Amino acid sequence: MISIKSTGNGFIPLNTRWWRPTKEEWAPMLLDDNVPFWRRQIDPTYGTPWTALSPAYDKWKQARYPGQPILRASGLMQDVAFISTRGDRFLVKSTKYGKFHQFGTRKMDARPWMGVPDISLKHIVPIAWRNILSRRR
Repeated sequence: MISIKSTGNGFIPLNTRWWRPTKEEWAPMLLDDNVPFWRRQIDPTYGTPWTALSPAYDKWKQARYPGQPILRASGLMQDVAFISTRGDRFLVKSTKYGKFHQFGTRKMDARPWMGVPDISLKHIVPIAWRNILSRRR
């Protein structure tokens, strides 16, 4: 709920079309806010560590990509990630296999790499207020 207190003449011009510019401004910021979580290998929304790789796969991966974190062998999935908006939805585009890491499969645990971290929620409020109070119509 939004509550506004007025002083003076009681007229506050509000932009009733605030959501579109807000979400378009917030989407790239949301993507940037996820990057530190990738490096720390934790779920950006809940802060839980990703499940470790199976011993056999970890051995295989370390032989081919020594020292690389779980999702950073090529980095392609994260490097091409993009968030766009359509209606009231935020759409994440990445590689074809990004969804398997996000949600898991029958044979692979999920390692959520996209989410809405607390820092993103702190950013959206000032962006929204700026757009609500703007004189754009």
